[in-house]
Amino acid sequence: THALCVSCDLPTFPDILQIAETHPHIYASVGVHPDYEDTPEPSVDDLIRLADNPRIVAIGETGLDYYRLEDDLEWQRERFRTHIRASRATGKPLIIHTRAAAEDTIRIMREEGAGTDAGGVAGVMHCFTEALEVARAAMEMGFYISFSGIVTFKSAKELQAVACEVPLERMLIETD
Repeated sequence: THALCVSCDLPTFPDILQIAETHPHIYASVGVHPDYEDTPEPSVDDLIRLADNPRIVAIGETGLDYYRLEDDLEWQRERFRTHIRASRATGKPLIIHTRAAAEDTIRIMREEGAGTDAGGVAGVMHCFTEALEVARAAMEMGFYISFSGIVTFKSAKELQAVACEVPLERMLIETD
């Protein structure tokens, strides 16, 4: 009955917001994807201001992705921290992407107080492809684990095993 249009950068955010404001069954998020290196960097204040709309129900997509990018990725870690701080300030949940960066993702989530266990706001581990230990750590912080169609791939045996261990009440299915 409802859909979420997820923001990936600030330049296209007005288009996403317009979709959400035009269609009563569609909501949106505000954030900058970790793969987007050459895009305007959001500040905590930017995200708070843009999230101050009843059609904006989440902060993100955010997180860490070390899969394709190399060199110093401190900018990704700082961007992730910015999103977590905006989530805590607005009370809106996080949409977290993590790929080949699970250890840093969980560490930064804990350091910045993401999740209900730290008195913050939880959210969803979007398009989850990590190990069971990562899912457990995220669930302990109050996050949902969301699986995309990747879980149906014949080569995704490890991910299928993770899905079998995630309680149904903590699992989401998405169309990434």
